[in-house]
Amino acid sequence: MRKWIGSALLLAAVAFIPAQLVAQRRPAARPAARAQPPQFAAELNWSSDADFGIGGRGVFGLQSLFPKVPLDGIVSFDYFFPSAPSGVSAHYWEINGNVAYRFRVPARSSLAPYGGGGLNIAHASASAGTISTSATKAGLNLLGGTTFKLKGSHLTPFAEARGELGGGKTFILTGGVRF
Repeated sequence: MRKWIGSALLLAAVAFIPAQLVAQRRPAARPAARAQPPQFAAELNWSSDADFGIGGRGVFGLQSLFPKVPLDGIVSFDYFFPSAPSGVSAHYWEINGNVAYRFRVPARSSLAPYGGGGLNIAHASASAGTISTSATKAGLNLLGGTTFKLKGSHLTPFAEARGELGGGKTFILTGGVRF
């Protein structure tokens, strides 16, 4: 009887232990997703409050922090040319730091929409003769836009709409070219 029990235990060990070892193996590591290189852009702006402006931005892929989520970090500086009465000098600029989610679209589409939000620092100043005033405020951004794929070109045009809460308290339309 002992031989039968011993044989059964040995048979069970030979049959199940390799299966347990295989189940505990880790799958082969997948190659890391290729990081998107940083892009820089020149842009033109229109603001509902501060008229027209010019700016620049940097777009940085965040794949190293969030490998499975298509996120970009967008940092921009915009300088506006607000209209002011005669004899008054007015200046307005913004610094923005945003995170944008790139929506998944079919590969054949020439549009690549994104949406997101972030932080905004707006600075306004004005002077008339010897009197001057200025204010710097922080706020939040909500944005949405799209890039346009051009075949055979490393330039990427884009268009974006951004609403600001606090800070600048304005609506801005931006267009430009990433390179």
